[in-house]
Amino acid sequence: MMDGASALLAVDVVDSTDGPVLKLVGELDLSTVDTMTSLGRDALAGPPSLLTVDLAGVEFCDSAGINGLVKLRNASVELGSRFRVTHPRPHVRRVLADLTGLGEFLGIEAESE
Repeated sequence: MMDGASALLAVDVVDSTDGPVLKLVGELDLSTVDTMTSLGRDALAGPPSLLTVDLAGVEFCDSAGINGLVKLRNASVELGSRFRVTHPRPHVRRVLADLTGLGEFLGIEAESE
């Protein structure tokens, strides 16, 4: 079920045994980041758990998208939840982990060799 969508980003919120998962498809940028953060904050309304943001379908992430991920991570921690980003495509991983140095902060797992 698609819980949120804009012209450039679709967000599907899925329950897992660890907690909610936001599955993003499209572009994470200034015009779409509010959709992600709003649905992420809604997903954090339950008891503390693990909020996962699955970026497998994200083709582009700009500074606004990065800022949104940081804000969502901080909101998770403030509510006693854990946070992680999973499955970023190589070019998105490069931006999030290599260029900004936010890999560990955002809970991005190291690439398997």
